[in-house]
Amino acid sequence: MLSANSEVQEDDRMTTTDETYAHVKVVDDRGATMRKGKETYGVVSRDGTRVGQWAALDFISLLPLLVIVGVVPLVVFLKATPVPTGYQQFWVASIDFDFFSFYKARITLVSASALLLIGFVSHGLGRLSVRNDVLFIPLGIYTFMVVSSTVLSEHLSVASWGFFERSEGMWVLLAYVVLLIGTYLFVRTARQVWLILTVGAVAVSVVCVLGVFQYFGLDFFSSMMGRRLVLPAQYGHLAPNLRFNFPPHIIYSTLYSPNNVASMMAMVFPLAFSCFALAGNWRIRAISGAQVGLSCITLVGSNGRAGWIAAPLALLLLFLLSPGRKNTWGWKSVVALLLVVAVGIGVLEQSSGGALSLRTKGMWTEFAGLLAESGGRDDGCKTVVPPGNAQSEEMTDLIIRYGKVASFRGYIWIRSLQMAGDTMLLGHGPDTFALYFPNADPYKACVSQMFFDKPHNLYLQMWLNLGGVAMLAFLAMMIMHTMNTRRALKMADKGSDLYMLAAGLYAGWAGYLIAGFFYDSAVHVAPVFWVVFGLGLAVNKLIHSDRSGISTRT
Repeated sequence: MLSANSEVQEDDRMTTTDETYAHVKVVDDRGATMRKGKETYGVVSRDGTRVGQWAALDFISLLPLLVIVGVVPLVVFLKATPVPTGYQQFWVASIDFDFFSFYKARITLVSASALLLIGFVSHGLGRLSVRNDVLFIPLGIYTFMVVSSTVLSEHLSVASWGFFERSEGMWVLLAYVVLLIGTYLFVRTARQVWLILTVGAVAVSVVCVLGVFQYFGLDFFSSMMGRRLVLPAQYGHLAPNLRFNFPPHIIYSTLYSPNNVASMMAMVFPLAFSCFALAGNWRIRAISGAQVGLSCITLVGSNGRAGWIAAPLALLLLFLLSPGRKNTWGWKSVVALLLVVAVGIGVLEQSSGGALSLRTKGMWTEFAGLLAESGGRDDGCKTVVPPGNAQSEEMTDLIIRYGKVASFRGYIWIRSLQMAGDTMLLGHGPDTFALYFPNADPYKACVSQMFFDKPHNLYLQMWLNLGGVAMLAFLAMMIMHTMNTRRALKMADKGSDLYMLAAGLYAGWAGYLIAGFFYDSAVHVAPVFWVVFGLGLAVNKLIHSDRSGISTRT
């Protein structure tokens, strides 16, 4: 039996039996409460402060993270900005009409700033202890290179605030770092992780539902209500003529482009799938199963082929990392869910007149061409390149052979790799890719007339914008987190929430990074990724600290 002077060492999921009668109890320094029935007794922490005050502060500390996962992905609102004269040659119009990036970036900055402020206040009150982690060493190097590449950039304004319709400059990149560290430090229990993931799941569900309707030609943003919702009052008169120009049977949802949708779903699908396969609690299985279905159908409908590859590869990687996996995964439920998802994909295929199968066939044909060393060869391109061009014959042949591979990514990557030697140490500055990429290149005429403002590769993007040192530091973080997660999965109870969360968060994290070989960091998706990264670190820390999760086995 516990007396009034008993000191209880449990986490915030602690419960009591009918033998607990004291009305005032001393609890741990995290302010865990004890309940009897529906009544909550007065609780005092070790320093004499009432626990409710700390509980409120703990919840407030999570609010910026909830905004990042629950609000940022959904924001669509017009910001019209005149393009400075000196940069009009790098853009397609004299005014930038940005619906998808500007306010996402600003909300991310405000949320990160609030999180930083709450961190200082909490630390001053003794409620936040800094956890040392060796991963912070490469993170510090990465942060230093972000700042250095900006300060020394020839385009300080763009490097600070980002390029047009991207808005991912230094301040946003630093906000990502704050989100990672803040998530790691403030998230202390499995319950807090579930809260953040639940709010994120609601937002992702909205993204998916809007996207599926778009696939069937029912685009909310094409309705008069949708148009008025995304326009400021001074531009309300433009509503009747507002159009988002996307081809039929394509999902862009609230994320600006199908590539961003595929990048998001490459993160969400493995996370939800892992939770579904590992859960024993029917509620978790039902919720995560719904997320699996929605995210998979949205991923397929986005036509993002890189996402199609990244999501299953992330699950394969998790499967290889997870000890005792054969006895842990609920295979019968997995097979049943996949059959339901297959029916949904079949509906998409039928309604699009076979567009998905054509897209898939094109992907395999392209891959077979690469293996046969024929690629996207077009000898007619040689007539476009003027005589005496400085490019070597070998490079000319590479562009001709592979320029059209992966929706012109072959050309972008070849030309980007040529630029990489200039940024081995220090990059040109965040979000400055478009200012240095040779969009006036004569070879480009035989590949595409598109304006390329990003390399379509997360790692090339880092190398060119931030420098090779920053990219290698990021790579070090990837390796360290993978090793740490493997150790955590070995230590964790296979029937615990923490095991399921560690596995799912790692799978989602890996899915995003695998898709990053074909997609870029973008403010539409990246803030959520950095929170997921922080949650993964926090859960691993909980496991290493020997804090068991609540068993989900029934």
